[in-house]
Amino acid sequence: MTLLRAKNLLINIALILIIASAMIGYVLHLPEVKFEKVNLRFKFQYDYIVEAYKPTWINREDIGEYPSSYFIADVPWISYNKSYCAATCLQMVAYKYGIKEPIEYFNFIMGFTYGAYLGTFDNEVYFIPGGDPFTGYVNASKFLGLEYHLLVTNDKELFINTCRYLVSKDIPVILPVNMSRLYHMKFFAPHFELLIGYDKTKFYLYEPVQSKYIFKFGKRGYNFPVDLVAKAVEDMSVGFNLPWRWAVIYFIKKGEPIRDLSTLLAINGKLQVGYNLTLDNYTLYLGSYAFKALADYIDKDVVQIDSIIWSINLALTSRIDNAKFLKERFSGNKLVVEAAEYLTKAATIYKRIIDLSRDGISLKDKKEIVSLLREASIYEKEAGLLLIEAGG
Repeated sequence: MTLLRAKNLLINIALILIIASAMIGYVLHLPEVKFEKVNLRFKFQYDYIVEAYKPTWINREDIGEYPSSYFIADVPWISYNKSYCAATCLQMVAYKYGIKEPIEYFNFIMGFTYGAYLGTFDNEVYFIPGGDPFTGYVNASKFLGLEYHLLVTNDKELFINTCRYLVSKDIPVILPVNMSRLYHMKFFAPHFELLIGYDKTKFYLYEPVQSKYIFKFGKRGYNFPVDLVAKAVEDMSVGFNLPWRWAVIYFIKKGEPIRDLSTLLAINGKLQVGYNLTLDNYTLYLGSYAFKALADYIDKDVVQIDSIIWSINLALTSRIDNAKFLKERFSGNKLVVEAAEYLTKAATIYKRIIDLSRDGISLKDKKEIVSLLREASIYEKEAGLLLIEAGG
């Protein structure tokens, strides 16, 4: 994979522009509205989506006939009790093509668990310690020797037909969904599921995040009414104000995987370091700056600690897993091993924050948590700087 500076920048700003599109409060509701019809005020955001996500509008003529039911047999159902949904879907797809790597490998090549962002929208503060899965899929595909496709449409029936047609060709389909729609929860929950089968009324999905680890062949997964899945996918597009209503992601084999992952060290290092970006009256915080900003927000009572504990748990889990992967895959690189140690130090802090929050949070606890987050931001940044240096 050739990684020029412009490509590095795209990966770094991916999260910014997803959130920026949400800030716009602008949803395209008309059927078959294409990018060129968007108000010029939003041209930059949609130009970015075209460049980074590489969508293709579905052509009805490309969708052929398919049987009334079909199930893909050679994809394992993999699921973890960790919120690695997008990376786990890719892991399942890659296994079909003979690529048998641990989940931490997919997190790494996607940049999915590296870096962080914090932004405020509609008076709500959002903090996620990870990267953008859409651009992660684009870039990971080049290391996997797979050809990435994102097909989009504003036609519900065309979306459904496309899903069935692809699966009937033995192609597993990754669906970006609002998980709450499928599991009857009350809050918007961005998520990814793997479609592996269908019949006349149901879609069959492999759920990648569950309380127990799963690795099984021959299972049909969970079945949902086709219309419910379509609504869940539409929710996701509307929730992020994307210029389409329905989307499918799939991969086909193109070449052989790239074994040398060293060029990704600097990419993920930049995600770890991050920076601030101001858009109009909004400021977004990326990477290590997100952790420092979170500390400041908690200190000023802008954010309540219990509202971000889920994200701190994800930071704890991902930093431990990332450190383990880096030490194993780059054991001969002293800079990478040192970076992993800083991630481990950050994880220790997140564990301490979780422990402090278990039985209520006193004023003393709050002050300690603020101090801990500021310390963690230093470790996150140091890890990133070392990865950048290691990547040359």
